[in-house]
Amino acid sequence: MPEFQIPPPVNSKDLANLLVDMFNEIHNTTSFKCFGKNGHKQKGVDIISLEKDIVIQSKLKDLTRKSVLIKRELLNDIDETIDFITKEQPKVNFSALYIATTYSEHPDFDEYCETIKEDKNLGFDIIFWGWETIQRKLIALPKTLSSHFSNFIIHPQSSMETKVLSRLEMKRKIENDFGDWLNYSFENRKRNSKMIIHSIDDTKYPEHELNKEGKYQWFGAEIRSRSHKGLEFTTAIEEIYVSKKFFWTDKTPENDADFLKVKVARVSVIDYLDIVDYDLRGDEHYFKPHFFCKFRHNGSPFIEEYYITLDNKDVPYYFDISTKIH
Repeated sequence: MPEFQIPPPVNSKDLANLLVDMFNEIHNTTSFKCFGKNGHKQKGVDIISLEKDIVIQSKLKDLTRKSVLIKRELLNDIDETIDFITKEQPKVNFSALYIATTYSEHPDFDEYCETIKEDKNLGFDIIFWGWETIQRKLIALPKTLSSHFSNFIIHPQSSMETKVLSRLEMKRKIENDFGDWLNYSFENRKRNSKMIIHSIDDTKYPEHELNKEGKYQWFGAEIRSRSHKGLEFTTAIEEIYVSKKFFWTDKTPENDADFLKVKVARVSVIDYLDIVDYDLRGDEHYFKPHFFCKFRHNGSPFIEEYYITLDNKDVPYYFDISTKIH
């Protein structure tokens, strides 16, 4: 449970409006909107974004009732929503269905959503958000928070805690969704490691555009591993020159007889806080996961880079900025 408490909305309309504003702020868009009104045939969908290929079903619950009854009702709601969507087939394309509720989180809901997807061979993900998740998201969304909960104040001393919580939340999410890559070495992966990394400011994709720092606004990279600092990608295979004392340079030295040329992989790290979101399915241009990131480090998403030695046992395995010859 979070250390703070934000009261849930008291009616379905307020919950739907809250979710619209939340998802618009999360995705930096205005494309999320309510799908019809009360009395309209909504086909199992409350909120849609044609731009982001996302639909949302909101479920307000009376929390004064017995927990076991609410849980049973929510599981039934999920069933009915999926049955209604597959039967009515709303004429909107989407890759993810969110079930968002004022009731609490429980692992049973996540497992149930995954089971339904597999059993029914659905072509979209089902993602469950209980009120704890909504609260955590809200803390990082000042515009939505001030609009819907004007009396809720985040004290300055909690800002670092908020960053830690946001970083850990993204780390856990990535570890869960990218286990097919991160839990295996390159040679043992069954899935291609190539990913697409986008700047959230890019408006020209799939065309290539340079930002003011001269860096491309999107590019491909191979997902490698994760650490406490962030998500790591192999961004190039290069050669560096290593001295006898194991200092290195990426420039050809004047006296290259004193240096050993070494083939290395350049590993670049993206802070979890700089990852805004990702799309596991990709798009019509690149059918592979896409990451959408803040390019705020001299026009790049990377907070640091280092080198891993390839096929050379005479030099250290790892080289970073601390041993570079400037």
